[in-house]
Amino acid sequence: MHPLCSARRLSALILAALALALALALPAGAAAPAASSALQNTDGILLLPFDQGQILSVGNQTSGKCSLFALRYARTILDGKVSSGSGMWSGGAVWSAGGYVSYTGTLAQCLDTLYAELSAGRPVILHLQNTAVSGVSKHQNRVTTYEYHRTSSGWKQVDYPHISTSDAYGHWVCVVGLDPAADPANLKLSDFYALDPARVSANGTFALTRLLDGTLWSGDSPLKIAA
Repeated sequence: MHPLCSARRLSALILAALALALALALPAGAAAPAASSALQNTDGILLLPFDQGQILSVGNQTSGKCSLFALRYARTILDGKVSSGSGMWSGGAVWSAGGYVSYTGTLAQCLDTLYAELSAGRPVILHLQNTAVSGVSKHQNRVTTYEYHRTSSGWKQVDYPHISTSDAYGHWVCVVGLDPAADPANLKLSDFYALDPARVSANGTFALTRLLDGTLWSGDSPLKIAA
């Protein structure tokens, strides 16, 4: 890696660590300072500040349009209003129309970038690939297994067989959260939570999904980040 790029990456990680430290210091459900748009502790999950009702208004994806819906979630969070997705689809998501650009790197670099972007208040769109999940009779190839339903008493973990995805196209999700116990020096994909276009609404209930290790897309541009 070029020395300048290395220095910039180190600086980004230092700033992200400071932002996360602030988020951890906040009591559950407290809002982070608007100037930093830091993650906030929401009943034990560090989340970007957004209106869950607006995400439910966008709803679950229509067939074949997971990339568009992931982009709509991201824009809804960034803009504070429900994104219609107008101009953001042309046989696939038009990333530039939603203010997103491609990012390619090693697994460690992608995880560091996820951490830094979330800590800076920006959702990340992530490309996932098939993985075999043992002990489940349906959809042996999938991208997530557990989802977390928002209830009046906190998060309810549900074992749900999420959608299977083709080896050719994969599946896009919008990453919006982090495990408070995540170690910035030793990040794993399973430290992160996402809005999965297949299931942001579970019969009208807001749902998050926790990512599975080993599912990051292995081809080009596995991440889309805000420009």
